Amino acid sequence: MGNPNINLKAVRNNKGVDPEKLPKYARQQYEALESSLEKASFFGFGPTSRPNYDTPSYNVSKNETVVSRGNSWIVFGTDRPHNLASGYGGRLNSHCASIDLVAGRMGVRGKAFYESGDPIFVNPNFKLDAARIYVSQMSNVDKYFGLSAGTVGNTTYMAPRSTVAIKADTVRIIARENIKLVTHTDRQNSQGGELGGAVTSTYGIDLIANNDDRDMQSLVKGQNLSECLKETMTAIHDLRDIFLTFLDYNRQFQIQIALHTHKTQFYGLPSAPDYDNLPKHFKRIIDLVTNVETQCYLQMQKLTGIQQKYIEAPAGAETVKNNKSFYILSKYNNTN
Repeated sequence: MGNPNINLKAVRNNKGVDPEKLPKYARQQYEALESSLEKASFFGFGPTSRPNYDTPSYNVSKNETVVSRGNSWIVFGTDRPHNLASGYGGRLNSHCASIDLVAGRMGVRGKAFYESGDPIFVNPNFKLDAARIYVSQMSNVDKYFGLSAGTVGNTTYMAPRSTVAIKADTVRIIARENIKLVTHTDRQNSQGGELGGAVTSTYGIDLIANNDDRDMQSLVKGQNLSECLKETMTAIHDLRDIFLTFLDYNRQFQIQIALHTHKTQFYGLPSAPDYDNLPKHFKRIIDLVTNVETQCYLQMQKLTGIQQKYIEAPAGAETVKNNKSFYILSKYNNTN
């Protein structure tokens, strides 16, 4: 079921066909057309080919091979995040081969020509290009994409890594069976660095929403949390038993106080109980039973219900309401 609270403010409805992106001379040709069919044909509807008026030209390096159609590109070359001098390819490093797959250079800003009619040449733009899969043998990928360090740290100029980076407005990874995110599989990285086991936190997985790592915290392990909650509830039950024992002792004490007597001067015989305060004593005992002891049992029933609803259930059955399970452990997702 879809989320009805999707933020629609971020949605911008661009025109399917925008004549404003045409250079001046082409726009004049378009506006001179009279029929709707002619205007449609101008933009490639029907049997005609589509003019690439929204596709800038790519500033190709001499060591790059480019395959393109429209504003879809595959560039085979060396590490290059921007201009010809950028990246490890621009520094003439060895072992820095790259493959850059791009759909939509410059995104919605893409145009083929200036108003003067001169072609527009662009470099890779990891900020504005619409969608990209970037594969590089040697890359300072976190700097290229402006990523927060998180807890696993960032690549640097002196500590590059091979990378596969995926960026678009939305990214979906879809599997017919299952998905694994696995780290620390080899003893060496692609740069020849030894991957020791002393500092394993750098081999973890960071989930960073909004590219903001100021309040990064560790994930909770479900089974450990479940056992912790069970032990906590057991401790609460034990505390209840201790408190009920105290109430029993206190009740016996209150009864003794209510019925206590004193030795009189008349041959040492016991006096009568304090009949004026006797009702008050027994009312106090009844109030303790009604307002404290009984409430303890009711609260423990609530705790047992919470435990069965969220943590465990008889015969392993989960509590389900409106097709929603309340069991705190996921059937499908696991982490270490």
